[in-house]
Amino acid sequence: MEAEKTLTNEEIIRELLDLLKKNTMKEQANDVFEICTYVDGLEKKIVSMTEELTSMQDQIKKMQEDTLINNAKKALTEAQERLNARCEQIKSQVSEIKVQVKSTAKNIVDETKAKGRAALYRVTEFVGIKKRLLNVRTVVKDTIVSTDRDIARTALLAKGLRKAGQTVNNAFRTFADKPEVDYSQKEQKHHLTKAVLAPMKAVKKLLVSMELHLDASIDKLDNLAMNVQFDKEKRMEQTKDKEQKAPDTEREIIYSPMVAEPQEYKYNADAFAARKTSEAKQETAGKELPKVREDKAR
Repeated sequence: MEAEKTLTNEEIIRELLDLLKKNTMKEQANDVFEICTYVDGLEKKIVSMTEELTSMQDQIKKMQEDTLINNAKKALTEAQERLNARCEQIKSQVSEIKVQVKSTAKNIVDETKAKGRAALYRVTEFVGIKKRLLNVRTVVKDTIVSTDRDIARTALLAKGLRKAGQTVNNAFRTFADKPEVDYSQKEQKHHLTKAVLAPMKAVKKLLVSMELHLDASIDKLDNLAMNVQFDKEKRMEQTKDKEQKAPDTEREIIYSPMVAEPQEYKYNADAFAARKTSEAKQETAGKELPKVREDKAR
């Protein structure tokens, strides 16, 4: 696969990743990057599967013509065609996932440029590909089961053809007055093992790897959703703290000038002193009054 065709090298994906990083959403950027990497990995595995199936098809075509082999070729060709059809189905599904990822990334980038950071929370829309990934995984799991069955049948066929060949060889040796060969002492493999079984097993291995790949990508989508939610909650908490601190600051601004006016305090001090003087005079006058009355009584 050419590098420029991978999601991680798409310009719109790189632009989205840059926006996420610049807006302190590094975890989300890593999640998106890994999701794209997993999709690219699926495509690479499909390419490898296609190569193995093409090799298998070529080997079947080259098999020598005789009655037994002709019957085997028909069964093997059907197995190869079934695998190839499943491979094409998976390829088509992954292609649709790529289109959806690029489209989602473009929408997020455009809205972020127009409305700001809040639009980046739309990266959770990548979770929309989860259903497609689950569908791919279903096809992969079914293909693993059918491939195991074809591998077992092909191995049995190869074993039967090998024994048939050995029997024929010994029959000719007997006819030529030659001793029979004890094939049980020899490790021999029918050419079907190399021509068909090897590619089948290689495809099965790729399918198992693909299933693990799909599981990891689905987990990563869930992780992305959690990271976005965490970022939302964190920013809401920060905004709430700022709002709670704002009234305290406002009260200080309103009331602090009243504390700083010295004339008001000077006026109150004079009034207090004047009142004290008045009270003192009244008290003195009150004490002298009874003496006057006492003199008058005398």
